[in-house]
Amino acid sequence: MPRVNRTSRVLLAVVAGGIPAALVWWAFAEPSRWLATERGLVLTEGNATGDFQVVAVFVIVGIVFGVLTGVAVHRLTRPGRWETVVGLAAASSAASLVCWRLGIWLGPPPPEDVKGLEVGDEVSAQFGVDGIVPFLVWPLVAVLSYTLALYLSSDGEEDREEYPDEVSERSEP
Repeated sequence: MPRVNRTSRVLLAVVAGGIPAALVWWAFAEPSRWLATERGLVLTEGNATGDFQVVAVFVIVGIVFGVLTGVAVHRLTRPGRWETVVGLAAASSAASLVCWRLGIWLGPPPPEDVKGLEVGDEVSAQFGVDGIVPFLVWPLVAVLSYTLALYLSSDGEEDREEYPDEVSERSEP
């Protein structure tokens, strides 16, 4: 059985972080409200702002998630490894997909599936993200915050103490 190293465990935790991120998205997003009329469901201009708000909350959750995970991955793994950066980008992308799918599952059902509506009733729209850019924010911010944490940290003296067998001889003074 292959041994899972510290970096792999941290990156798996980043993917699992999509679950609480979905709960935050679900708690703060306010979807559009469809109005039941004689002709069926209608989305009025005043009620349509929820579509943008749901995506905006998803992006804000992604920004906060990216900053937190970028700094955490820098602190908990060997800094300055290209494999870590690629893994962080992949893990935060996967976390955005976990958040998105779980948010759709937790959120309201599609308005057309709601039964027993009477004229004047309002029904919430289903959660959704209608573009790829909100998903790209997650890994972009994570890698950017990892990079900033790397460059703003000390020059690596504590890394030599924490990972003495992984520091190459060329890096010794």
